[in-house]
Amino acid sequence: MSFLIDHAAREVALARRALPECLHVPVAATNEAAIATYIGEIERVLADGTPHKALLIKTREPPLIDRRLPIWSLAASEVFHLRRQVWVHIAFTRYRDAYKKAFPEEPIDSKVLSHAMNRRVAALKGFAYVRITPTSRRCNSSSAFSENWGVILHRTPAQIAANQRRAASIQYADLSDLILMLDMKVGGGVMAAVNDGQELVRPRTAEA
Repeated sequence: MSFLIDHAAREVALARRALPECLHVPVAATNEAAIATYIGEIERVLADGTPHKALLIKTREPPLIDRRLPIWSLAASEVFHLRRQVWVHIAFTRYRDAYKKAFPEEPIDSKVLSHAMNRRVAALKGFAYVRITPTSRRCNSSSAFSENWGVILHRTPAQIAANQRRAASIQYADLSDLILMLDMKVGGGVMAAVNDGQELVRPRTAEA
């Protein structure tokens, strides 16, 4: 099955976030049609409803990985382009049950299931579905500062208008999203952990 590229989302990832294509990791979508068009095949409905509340997605082939980026040397980076992912509606609350239904053998009892994009931010941006991934409670809590900052930003009339003009059907992860998916602390205040994370997405030099 062939999938399309959401060029509006791609432009944000490349121009605004300066992330290479191998780190274009989908984390939010406007609706099921956007998922099926740009992200992957809806393999199974995990929770019924109108619209469906939770979905198991078989993703498209991942992009070619640039192994010069230190982030790919981390074992946890395999989470980015897993071929099967759980996506949930932002209003759905029983997402832990849905995740266990999708991956019954995966040990997540000590984990929190984290929304790759904060649900309040997703709603403000017009996205109805977000990906969920397991993370530690400590790291999940560390993202509160960036999430609250995102809510404040995206509820302003100017930013709402900008998002509408952009008209993206999906969104790729920003660096703070990637850090959280790696189960690393995002940090607060000046978000030093994310600033340090910039080193993970810069190609190694030949000498390194």
